[in-house]
Amino acid sequence: MAEARQLPPERGRQPVPQSSWATSVSLAALALLLLMLVALATAFIGWVFLQRMDRLYRGHIYPNVYALGVPLGGMRPEAASVALEAVADQVDTGLLVLTDGEQRWSYPWSVAGLRVDTMGTAQAAHAIGRSGGWRDQANVWLYSHDVAPRFLFDTTAARGLLAELSEEASRPVVDAAIRMEQGQVVVLQGEPGRVLDIPTTLARLREAGGSPYRLEVPLAFEIIMPQEVESRDIISQAETLLARQITILTYDVLTEETLSWVLGREQIATWLYIVPGEGGNLNVDANQYAIRDTLVDLSQGLGDGRGFRFEEAAAQVLSAFDAGESQIWLYLTHPERIYVVEPGDTLTSLSAKHGMPGGLVAEANPGIDVDRLFVGQEIRIPSQDILTPHMPIVNRRIVVSLAEQRTRVYENGQLLYDWVVSTGLRDSPTHQGVFQVLEKHEEAYASQWDLWMPYFVAVYPAGGGVLNGFHELPILANGNRLWAGSLGRPASFGCIILGIPDAQTLYDWAEIGTVVEIQ
Repeated sequence: MAEARQLPPERGRQPVPQSSWATSVSLAALALLLLMLVALATAFIGWVFLQRMDRLYRGHIYPNVYALGVPLGGMRPEAASVALEAVADQVDTGLLVLTDGEQRWSYPWSVAGLRVDTMGTAQAAHAIGRSGGWRDQANVWLYSHDVAPRFLFDTTAARGLLAELSEEASRPVVDAAIRMEQGQVVVLQGEPGRVLDIPTTLARLREAGGSPYRLEVPLAFEIIMPQEVESRDIISQAETLLARQITILTYDVLTEETLSWVLGREQIATWLYIVPGEGGNLNVDANQYAIRDTLVDLSQGLGDGRGFRFEEAAAQVLSAFDAGESQIWLYLTHPERIYVVEPGDTLTSLSAKHGMPGGLVAEANPGIDVDRLFVGQEIRIPSQDILTPHMPIVNRRIVVSLAEQRTRVYENGQLLYDWVVSTGLRDSPTHQGVFQVLEKHEEAYASQWDLWMPYFVAVYPAGGGVLNGFHELPILANGNRLWAGSLGRPASFGCIILGIPDAQTLYDWAEIGTVVEIQ
């Protein structure tokens, strides 16, 4: 039998005792067990904590939740909504750009109807940590959470904005028009118009709205087409009207000057426009506003601030043109004046200088003491139109001479009557100036002096509601004639006294509007 021999161990290796390996395995298993126990215990404790916190915050927003920079933790959604409303107006909702393809209108979205939905934002904050697992819940307690704001689209606000924009963005239909080119009538066809389609544009905004950012939204329009024009018929109608000619005349009561303008084809062409007629047909007519423009142009050459009563005059010209009349008289207006007081001026001298009764000057300057005028003071002198408001009777004129105490009546430039009269005394003078027959009364009563004035022809307002004018020798309450035998010298309270039967003759002859010059 061979002898058993023990081999020497390999160099560098030491035998491990069986008992040490077992010990290591046991320790590892124990550590793993301990870790599992700790994890289970931690999870249990965390679960218990989350359950307690969930009960504690039931109906409330979890801590560490923010929106719009406002801490909402511990609040109910209703309270959080109120807190957010305090800062909602500070939120930049972005910019809305509305466009028609050529032009752009920019507005803050807040003006266009986009606003923060505070309740929706509060409800989103309340949902944080409640929709996931326990890890999501735990994250709420470990980290802060910023909730993005929710937004609402306010249709009422957007509709109001579009209603304002509609005035600028909409375009009226350009109707067909008549023009003169090289002396010939030309018809220009109309151009389409458009009206902002607010309901469709609102739908586009509602679809685009929801979050704050710069957004360009095209406007919607309803296109309106002009009526088509048959040029041949329109040109024929226009030529018929252009064949007419009208002369405009006016008379200046201050200068006794008659002015006239003959309006022909070129001027009348600017008045013509196309209007709807019966049965859908189109007709050519004269436009009153275009006539007014012509009168304004004519007045530019009058000078001295003179002009027309433009609205009234345009209506008169249109009426005459439609009737085929060849001429029309228009009232000529005069402006109010500003006078700077000079040395020696008094209310009486101003009245004589400007032909304006002192009472009317005083009424036109209510803040001025007319009894204490000073050099350099500005005084308003009323318009001559106050004294001569009626269309003048051009071929008739009455002239009163204070120096001669006579009244002369002219018709067509010829002297008809020459009468001796009595005018006002120094303390109640008859005012100088250019006046007009304003009204007539066969019997007028002067309550201030308790007398009757037969055949009264009112000439000018003296102020305070008093009218001065022509009349027969007045009759006192006892039936006696006042100032009998005084004709030929000043005697009255301002009126012009005529004898019998001169007053009746003048009363019957004078028409309302007859010019009266007192000099």
